[in-house]
Amino acid sequence: MTTERTVHVMKQHWSRRGDWSTDAWTLELAVFHEQQPIGMVALRGREFSILREVKTESWLGVEHHGKGLGTEARSALLHLAFDGLEADAAWSEVVQDNPASQGVSRKLGYKHDGISRDVLDGRAVTSDRLRLTR
Repeated sequence: MTTERTVHVMKQHWSRRGDWSTDAWTLELAVFHEQQPIGMVALRGREFSILREVKTESWLGVEHHGKGLGTEARSALLHLAFDGLEADAAWSEVVQDNPASQGVSRKLGYKHDGISRDVLDGRAVTSDRLRLTR
């Protein structure tokens, strides 16, 4: 991970913790394998008490891709969302040129629900918006 990316991730993490409220929150959790941190997963709620939906986010180090760890981590996150928090739906955005994340989402049953456009590392990227209902 580049220094620039590390700074971005840390700023995002502390900003989310500082902005936590009952109407807008993000729960970030570390993913460990064999007692080593290998990535993170997150649930984001906006007006959750009314909408009953969460956004899921996940990231694993490239060296951990293809081992089922991302699927297991996201599955645990969805269990928390649906069984623990009683969410009605979860959605995610996946950059179109990220086949590993696309594959995890498909395995877990997410369905295409549109696109979004963002800026990543100074360039425009298109992401698939994916949705999973209870």
